[in-house]
Amino acid sequence: MRPDLADGDGDPGVEELRRYFAGRLPDRLAEVEEACAAAREADWAAEPLRRFHRLVHSLVGVGATFGFPAVTEHARTLERLLKARLEGGPPPPEGEVGDLLEMLRAAAQ
Repeated sequence: MRPDLADGDGDPGVEELRRYFAGRLPDRLAEVEEACAAAREADWAAEPLRRFHRLVHSLVGVGATFGFPAVTEHARTLERLLKARLEGGPPPPEGEVGDLLEMLRAAAQ
């Protein structure tokens, strides 16, 4: 079981990890947005979509671990949309994907 760093208030090591995560979050979101653009350009083809899904999935876990619950919430919703496509469903709604990416950016502030 992984430690829940979100509950480590006052622990200097945990605070340092949170700051590190927060500092890296803009770069991670940029990578997610690039993967989204690649998946869209490929008409939601499997390989670019899998990369996009994998990057979003990683945000679900680290957001919760490092005390960013809104990042986890929005990433989880986006992850579900992408997974449905990977499982043969229709492409995710463009507006919804864009809205979720915007909410992720806002949650990372």
